[in-house]
Amino acid sequence: MTSASYSSAVAEPFEGLRIRGVAKTFGPDTAVLNEIDLDVHPGELISLVGSSGTGKSTLLRIIAGLEDPSAGRVTYAGQPLERGSVGVVFQRPILYPHLSVKDNILFPTRLGAFSGGVDMDYYRELLEALKLEGLESRKPSQLSGGQVQRVGIARALIRRAPVVLFDEPLASVDEQMSASIRADIVRLHQRYGFTGLYVTHDQNEALMLGQRVAVMDAGYLVQVDTPERLLAHPHTLQVAKLMAAPALNLLALEDSESLPIGCELAIRATALYPVAADAAHALPVQVLGSRHLVGGMLYCARLLETVSLPLESRRASADSELSARMYTRVRAGQELEFFIPDAQGGSSLSVGEQVHLGVAAERCFLFSEGKRFYL
Repeated sequence: MTSASYSSAVAEPFEGLRIRGVAKTFGPDTAVLNEIDLDVHPGELISLVGSSGTGKSTLLRIIAGLEDPSAGRVTYAGQPLERGSVGVVFQRPILYPHLSVKDNILFPTRLGAFSGGVDMDYYRELLEALKLEGLESRKPSQLSGGQVQRVGIARALIRRAPVVLFDEPLASVDEQMSASIRADIVRLHQRYGFTGLYVTHDQNEALMLGQRVAVMDAGYLVQVDTPERLLAHPHTLQVAKLMAAPALNLLALEDSESLPIGCELAIRATALYPVAADAAHALPVQVLGSRHLVGGMLYCARLLETVSLPLESRRASADSELSARMYTRVRAGQELEFFIPDAQGGSSLSVGEQVHLGVAAERCFLFSEGKRFYL
């Protein structure tokens, strides 16, 4: 390759959505976003998850052109991202009350900046995909909350914008409707292949919708990975907490020369399971209480003895995955939670009962000062 052709290849722009060094501050002391870098590949849907106040919606508004960044830039296919290149689905769609469903959906195509003709076949496809057929002449006041949200999604997609942003669109609908609309979004993405960013505070929603999941904490983007790797290899304690449903146990360990002082062991409630009393490295616990959750029962228990547990730590390097294994001792007297699905007899344990719990070594995570500690 000649130097000229090499330079040309290096300069070739990224074809997807690229966010580089985006920051947002309010006044001298309030930083909402801290130099966010993120690439969303063409046709990829990424979930952006984090607790309230982490900067998710601010980042989305900057991408949509509704707010200016204090620093950094957003591009698509190497060019500045313009408003006409972005479709936005808001948490509560603002529909024009005097317009019908049809006119609300088609409204973006009638704006002066839109140069393409209206593809009515595509419009009818959206109606069918979003279960809006037969509702075209209704006004927004005649729709349910779920139907209003579906109209908002159709309106965001009607211009075939290459980038579609979702700002917690299911936060205001019930769980049954939420599940139905989630399935609609997955089908629409598979059919039309838009480049998407989906903001949510719900970890289950993030894992179900995102081909990759980006986790935000206090204005920083702390990890971006596939759902499988994010669950298996959380980089920070905050990531582990966000990805733990229904609970994350943080257990104190006996001091060891191999571990930092104050190092904690994190085990998801769903990773613990009842085993025989004579099972190796089982955790003997006494049930203190329980509460019903969807799909099973969450138990609170107290660890009766100090137990030696095997830990397996894996860390990806540039060209391989490194692993190490050691034993550590978990102190007695600590409380923990474990979850038993209904299919495994989730409501069969009573208060005061003693059981033994097992956990796979690779499901135990060590954290020191909020960051993952690798053996």
